Amino acid sequence: MDHSLRICSCTLAVALLSTTLTAQTLTTEFVNAGYSLADLGSITGLPTPYGGLTIKSDEPNTLYIGGLANAADGAIYAVPLVRDGLTHQITGFAGPAVLYSTGPNNDGGLTFTPSGTLLFTQYTPFSLNSMGQILPDNSYVTTQLTALGVSPSIGSHAFVPSGYPGAGNLIVASYNASIAYRIPFTVDGTGLHTFSAPTNSVNVLGTATGPEGIAYVPLGSAGFPVPSMVVSAYGMNKVVVFDVGADGLPITTTVRDMVIDLVGAEGAWIDPLTGDFLFSTFGGSNRVIRVSGFEVPNAVPSSVPMDRGLDVFPNPSTGVFQFAVGAPGSRMHLEVFDPIGAVVSSREFISNGSYTLDLTGQAPGIYAVQIRCNGNDRTQRIVLE
Repeated sequence: MDHSLRICSCTLAVALLSTTLTAQTLTTEFVNAGYSLADLGSITGLPTPYGGLTIKSDEPNTLYIGGLANAADGAIYAVPLVRDGLTHQITGFAGPAVLYSTGPNNDGGLTFTPSGTLLFTQYTPFSLNSMGQILPDNSYVTTQLTALGVSPSIGSHAFVPSGYPGAGNLIVASYNASIAYRIPFTVDGTGLHTFSAPTNSVNVLGTATGPEGIAYVPLGSAGFPVPSMVVSAYGMNKVVVFDVGADGLPITTTVRDMVIDLVGAEGAWIDPLTGDFLFSTFGGSNRVIRVSGFEVPNAVPSSVPMDRGLDVFPNPSTGVFQFAVGAPGSRMHLEVFDPIGAVVSSREFISNGSYTLDLTGQAPGIYAVQIRCNGNDRTQRIVLE
């Protein structure tokens, strides 16, 4: 089904929790495993149709989502979230959508990278086939992927998390061709991603035809004994799950239906606070749906301040960074995430007020350093030259 034939609803509704307005159904297998589905409704002020969606781990109360998806004047919007005080689950939207950035032809893939760059897939049937980037300095860059050997036009992308086959890889899926690719890339000091020709691919025609949003199931979740992924299969009006194979690509023989009777399954994201799976719909009344019951993702950086500050110098550095961590005598846990989100270093130490981190030999780029102490985290972005 061609995106250009989608029916775009212009109805806006008050964003309250609802389970009765649409016909989407969680399959019996996953109901029996303890999962549940809730319709969070439409978002006031968000132009339809809806595109991909994402939540930054250090900004868990804001949803970023594409509006006017597939259109040349599409854009990315920020939406304040309402969370339950006990479960932290998203129950609705605290206000209207606010314009965040340009996002021409945005589609099902939307991700903030550790460098601070916002990546979004750009779709025009059989033509545009591009990846858009909003860099940390707010400049906009677009990269055409057809010349690299990617069949037009892409609809989604995702990074493979730590702990999964192919951790750190970028997976890009062509909507029209129903092919998922592993795309190598590099990141420079400005946050600009440069993409290379695919090194592996899997055809999902017939199992996730017309793939849109892609997300990776939190490890240890009920009903998922092995690393798994979830795909919004727009062309089949459902959400499906696969075991994860080589390079982070799906094993098509393992496909299972999770949500059926959908109209326009679009974006996909795992809520960093709860592990809930969120997806948007393109058409189908343009809504955000929540599936609960997953484990909370592990190794997700957050930025809850410690009692003492976390300063670093020099920054940028050619290898050695000095952190003022405070809290002398306290046991601290440090993790370093590379530009694609993979953990490259993990260690514990007793604070004497400062800590020296040596990243000599690591590739240049923008890294994130998380230090945890007494249940509190702080994350600092550093630049390795």
